[in-house]
Amino acid sequence: MKDVRHTVSRLTPAGAGAVAVLQLEGPPSILDDAPILFRAANGRPVMKQRLNRLCYGQWGTDSPESVVLCRVGPETTEIQCHGGRAAVARIISDLESRGCVAVDASHLSGSMEDLIETECRDALTRATTLRTADLLLQQQTLLPRYLGELNELPPDDAKRRVEELLRWADFGLHLTHPWQVVLCGRPNVGKSSLINTLVGYARSIVFDQPGTTRDVVSVETAFDGWPIAFSDTAGIREQPDELEAEGIRRARHRLKEADLRIVLIDVSQSPTEEDFKLLDEWGDVLVVAHKCDLEDVWGRAKPQAAIMVSSKSGAGVNELVERIVQKLIPIVPEPMTPMPVTKRQIDALTLR
Repeated sequence: MKDVRHTVSRLTPAGAGAVAVLQLEGPPSILDDAPILFRAANGRPVMKQRLNRLCYGQWGTDSPESVVLCRVGPETTEIQCHGGRAAVARIISDLESRGCVAVDASHLSGSMEDLIETECRDALTRATTLRTADLLLQQQTLLPRYLGELNELPPDDAKRRVEELLRWADFGLHLTHPWQVVLCGRPNVGKSSLINTLVGYARSIVFDQPGTTRDVVSVETAFDGWPIAFSDTAGIREQPDELEAEGIRRARHRLKEADLRIVLIDVSQSPTEEDFKLLDEWGDVLVVAHKCDLEDVWGRAKPQAAIMVSSKSGAGVNELVERIVQKLIPIVPEPMTPMPVTKRQIDALTLR
C-alpha cells in the first residue's frame, strides 16, 4: 500500500524548458533511505540540509543526473532538474517506487493563491540558467513574506524596505530577460566574427563585403550564469544603399535600447571620420580594438581604454568577457536578498 504521507507534484508547466521544478511533500528522509536517491555535493543527507538553502548534488546511482534541491519547509522539498520530459519522468518514477504518490499541482492551489508567489513561480519557468533559477526559487518563499510584512512596519521603515527592493528592480527583471548587448562599428570591422567567437559557434554570416549584415541578428548565451543576448548590427557608414540604410536605422534603434554598447574599431585599417563619430556618439561604451593580431596602424589615435581583441587568435576575448559581466552586473546580491521579478511588482512598489 502506498505511503500517502508523500506526494510529488510538478510545479513548472510540462514541455521543453531549461529547468523543471518538482515539489515533494512529506518527510525528506525518503531521499536518504538506501539506495540513496540524492547525494549532496556537501556530503550531508537531505535531512541534515538547512532550510531555504540550495544544495547541488546527483540524483540516482545509474547514470546520475545533476539536480539542485532546496528544503523550503520541514516536510516540503523542491527539486530542480533539467526541463526535459525524461529527467522529470525519471525522478517521479524513482519517488513512486518509494511509495510516493504523484499528484497534479492543482492540489497546491491554496498555497499558490497569493499573486506574488504565483508570479515568482511563473518567472522560474522562464529561467534559462541555473544561476538565475536559483535566485528565482529563493523569491518564491522570500518575496511574499517580505512584502507581507510591509503593512506591519512603521511608515519610515516600510519606505526604506521599498527603496531597497526597488534597488534590485532592473536586476530582478533580467533574471527572465537577458541583458542586451549591441555591437556597432563601421562595415567590415569584424562584428559578426566577434559575436561568433563570444558565443562559441557560427551564428552570424561572415563575409569580406561591406553591408553583408543588413538587419539586426541576435543570439543568446550566458557568461558566469548570467543570460546575455548579443546583437550584430549593420555596419554604420555614410551613403549606404536603401536596403542597408534600413538596417542602419534598426541598428541605431537597438543601440538606444541596449543595456551595453560595444564599439568596434579595426586597428589594421587607418582610422576614419566615421570611426571617431561612433566613438563620440555613445557615452558609456566598451571599445574593442579588433583584429589586434594584425599590424596596429591606429597608434596613439586608439582610445586609451580600448580592449585589444582578435577573433582569429582569441587574444583578449577572456578579458572582454570579464569586462562585459562587470559592466552589466557590477554588484551581485547576497543570497536570500528579496527583489521584485516582474514589471507589475515594480509598478506596485513604485506607486506605494
